[in-house]
Amino acid sequence: MYFYFDSNYYRNSIILFKEKISITYENLTMLRLIYNTISFQCMLLLMVLDIGSGHSQTIHNIDSLIVVIAEQDNDSSKLRNLLIITREIRKIDPVRAIDYADQSLRLSIKLNYPQGEVDAFYEKCIIYKSIGRLDSALYYSEKAIAISDSINDSKRLADNLLNYGHTIRKTGETEKAFLQYKKVLYIYRNLNDSSGISQVYNALGIIYKIKGVLDSAAYYYHESIRILERIGDLERISASMINLGIIYITSGDLENARKYLTGSIKYAENFNRINHLVIAYSNLGIVAYEENKFDQALDYYNIALPLSEQIQDKTGMANLYNNIGNIYFEQKNDLNKAYEYYNKSLPIFREIGYKSGILVNLMNIAVIYEGWKNFDQALIINDTCLQIAKEIGELDRQKRIYQNILAVYSQLGNYEKAFEYQTKYYELNDSIYNIEKTEVIADLTLKYEKEKDQARILALENENLEKDLDLRKRTNQRNVYLFTGSGFIFILFFLFIFHRQKSRKDKIIAEQKIKQLEEEKKLLAAKFLVEGQEEERKRIAKELHDGLGVLLSTTKMQFTTIKDKSPENKSIIEKATKLLEQATGDVRKISHNMMPGLLTKFGFYEATEDIFDKINETEGLNAGTKIIGDTKRLPENMEIMLYRIIQEMVNNTLKHAEAKNILLDINIQPEMLNIKYSDDGKGFNVEEKIESRSIGLASIQSRVNFLNGELNIESTFGKGTVYNIQISTG
Repeated sequence: MYFYFDSNYYRNSIILFKEKISITYENLTMLRLIYNTISFQCMLLLMVLDIGSGHSQTIHNIDSLIVVIAEQDNDSSKLRNLLIITREIRKIDPVRAIDYADQSLRLSIKLNYPQGEVDAFYEKCIIYKSIGRLDSALYYSEKAIAISDSINDSKRLADNLLNYGHTIRKTGETEKAFLQYKKVLYIYRNLNDSSGISQVYNALGIIYKIKGVLDSAAYYYHESIRILERIGDLERISASMINLGIIYITSGDLENARKYLTGSIKYAENFNRINHLVIAYSNLGIVAYEENKFDQALDYYNIALPLSEQIQDKTGMANLYNNIGNIYFEQKNDLNKAYEYYNKSLPIFREIGYKSGILVNLMNIAVIYEGWKNFDQALIINDTCLQIAKEIGELDRQKRIYQNILAVYSQLGNYEKAFEYQTKYYELNDSIYNIEKTEVIADLTLKYEKEKDQARILALENENLEKDLDLRKRTNQRNVYLFTGSGFIFILFFLFIFHRQKSRKDKIIAEQKIKQLEEEKKLLAAKFLVEGQEEERKRIAKELHDGLGVLLSTTKMQFTTIKDKSPENKSIIEKATKLLEQATGDVRKISHNMMPGLLTKFGFYEATEDIFDKINETEGLNAGTKIIGDTKRLPENMEIMLYRIIQEMVNNTLKHAEAKNILLDINIQPEMLNIKYSDDGKGFNVEEKIESRSIGLASIQSRVNFLNGELNIESTFGKGTVYNIQISTG
């Protein structure tokens, strides 16, 4: 709403403000209605952009095409026709269009044609956006963007990013939409796509119109029209013409506004752009409204309203209800009737999530409550309006809300609060670009130049030129010093950061090397320990076999000789001989366990088979081995470690598993040895055994680690245990 204070009020105290303020409610209302009309221009403008974008093709006989696709095979030709039907029908029957878009999507998936999926999602976004389902529109737009990006289709990606910008802009996120358009413009320029560039220019014009920067908005609309005329794309011209007409409405040039709006209707009718017709007639209604031709304005609105209902354009319907409410408010001063139409509009804006529409609608309702002298409710609604305006960044409307609030406080006699909001208004007004102020300055400059003598002006210009050159010279010198100093500081800062990062990196590398050496040291110590243990086993086994074993055998022979010479001690000697035989066997067994002869003579594979042959001699236990590959000898330490691993797994089974079957598979590969050992015993909890530090499992794991191998144990209660071991032999 529009409310004006002389600037002197801003400088005076609250007391002086209270004395000087004298604005009647009737004058205030008249001024606000001017702004109401301008507000709705902005909302109607936001409807245009979506229609000016996308793929379109004129089809004069949709019914014939529907008959054709019913007889077509499911191929790319049918898919193309389905998409054409979708694009045409969505202008007049969005519900049927959704069905054809779904058919297109299913056929694209069946044909494994991602480009078709992108186009189907694009159409669904357009349709849902046109009926106010912005959440669904955003969802399908994001899916189209994702697929376009995955198949590196830059054209489709740009079209869908642009469509996404339109959709988020409709939700009131103006800045986010602005950044999206800038991103899309870069892609279209790289593609040298003039049509796409014109669409982005039209979109940027809308953003600048919302921000109140009308000169920039007009520039982009003119550029869009110029490009479309150059490339002969007349179908989209109506959008930019409508937008330009709205700019003329805002600037008060109603004659040119009517010219462009009427011109747009011709193009919209030629290409069956019902959406554009809605917007053009609605804005012509605003032109008539501005000229106080209220009956004519209602006629235009009554043309636009059934068209918007025909295409289920909820945004258009909501705007028209608002505008009709304005006429009842202005022409007949019928607050109740105006309030009725405003309340028809508000639920629709809320349903489609159009925050700009909600904002203007609530601002109008606040004026109604103020007219009813319900100032408390008016303040509450204005406070809500202020929050929405700040949220969506509409500074111009924020200024108007400040004016509305100060007007309410003025009528309440609370001049301190009124002055507070007047101050906020001027602070905000000074912070944004004001085109009217620029035009006033330009007019004054022109008058000044006409009044001055040309000679004096020339002399002054020469003097100013010399001063300007001198100033530029000093400025350039200062800039050189500044940039040189800044560059030097930057280099020092960079060197400092580089040195610091290098020191930190060197420290980390040194710590890693120390840690690596410590780990290698531990592994080396463990290796020496294990090798030492095995060497000690070999030494003890050799001494038992060659020393004690020979000694016991010799003693047995002596007893045999004595038995023949001392018959009276025969029974004692025989008993002693048996004990010697048992001792000799035990020594041989201990020696064999510590270092099997087969392992030393024939290697790991022979020794392993020997273990399983002996297990088979045990009643109730069946053991089998399967060795695949080249059984050539391995390094001695590796053979010993592998043998000890097999021994430990067998011992675990014999002691704890209560198994009936044992199976050992050894798969010998050129650089790898795969060992799988399994039994059908009672099984155990692997994690629990590891946590309890079981000696058997720890022994197996340590030897596998010694060989730089990998061990995996799987065990289930009642189903047995499986050991999988991988050892590199390369």
